[in-house]
Amino acid sequence: MARIGVYGGTFNPIHNTHIEIAKAALEQYKLDKVYFLVAGTPPHKNTAETISDISRLEMVKIAIADTPGLDVDEREIYRAGKSYSYLTFTEYHQEYPDDEIFFIMGSDSLLNFKNWVKPDIISEYTTILVAPRLGDDINDIEQSIFECKNMFDGDFMLIDYKANAIASSEIRGAFYKDTEIKSDVPKIVADYIVEHNLYSLYTYTPEDITRIDSEMKKELKPGRYIHTLGVANMAYSLAIKWNYPAVTAQVAGMLHDCAKCISDEKRLSVCEKNNIPVTDIERQYPHLLHGKVGAYYCKSKYDVYDEQIAHAIEVHTTGCPNMNLLDKIIFVADYIEPGRDKQPRLDVIRACAFKDLDLCVYLILEDTVNYLNTNPDMVDPTTIDTFEFYKSLIEKR
Repeated sequence: MARIGVYGGTFNPIHNTHIEIAKAALEQYKLDKVYFLVAGTPPHKNTAETISDISRLEMVKIAIADTPGLDVDEREIYRAGKSYSYLTFTEYHQEYPDDEIFFIMGSDSLLNFKNWVKPDIISEYTTILVAPRLGDDINDIEQSIFECKNMFDGDFMLIDYKANAIASSEIRGAFYKDTEIKSDVPKIVADYIVEHNLYSLYTYTPEDITRIDSEMKKELKPGRYIHTLGVANMAYSLAIKWNYPAVTAQVAGMLHDCAKCISDEKRLSVCEKNNIPVTDIERQYPHLLHGKVGAYYCKSKYDVYDEQIAHAIEVHTTGCPNMNLLDKIIFVADYIEPGRDKQPRLDVIRACAFKDLDLCVYLILEDTVNYLNTNPDMVDPTTIDTFEFYKSLIEKR
């Protein structure tokens, strides 16, 4: 008979204390495995207003990937409607009839347990392990355990571990303001949060898209405006595929060519007045500056202050070594949007964009460099550096 722990939560995001609690329960109660049960749509929380469910799931997966005894249960993520614990543990009872199930919860959940939907079923099918929180009065927790034991079948027990003040809500609110708070999550999770622009200070809505669309319709020539819509929609689709905030990517797509239809003189003037560096090749071919000027315009003219958006706009033509996720999404979307029809092997590259983004970037750069080699005077060194970076990246796989 196996002893299976199930630790439910939104994990938005998972942090070090979540992992410590799971490991403490694993050791203290001699469990064979602890599953992190990532909540889909819990009845008591609105996760939809924060980040995607898949992002929460992916962060849990990477956080515990190398920790023996810990695993992930995805069932609630894919369950339709509200996700109630009694449904999950009814399933566990049916799937593991001969095993002992332990339900790990925080003390705040215990205090409200009697008000859950069908708590009698949960306590019938599981032993409930309670993790105290920093500042808890242990007497209050023990009194709650006593009341639950008298009210329900099953057992209720404490997990012995050192509680601390780490909280997912604090991490979400201060991640980009307090550098020390990043140490409250595993480094691989902190890197994921930055790469996927989660918990950003800036969020965007369809109303922002409508506003920017109106501006671009006035600023761009008709053909360029149609291309912009194609890039924005492709960026939205790629963002969904690669777990990036989709409307943020759409905003970047809408603005990527915002400085495309101004004169070369104007681009050079904007750079000079705002101390934007201009390379020799950019001075010779000022149209190459539309990315840098566009990055400046997105803040100064269109009230879009997200640094990832600005950077993606800046490098969307040349690329740059080690691009972040949004950089790659906009770089690729600009190349493969539905209006493009002259580039070589577009069908292959379009398919690759939804299977292997780094390989897709490399294929685009390879074709771009081959084309530019027929006009060597126009080759931006950054494009060559970017090509060499991704060539090396793909070859080392």
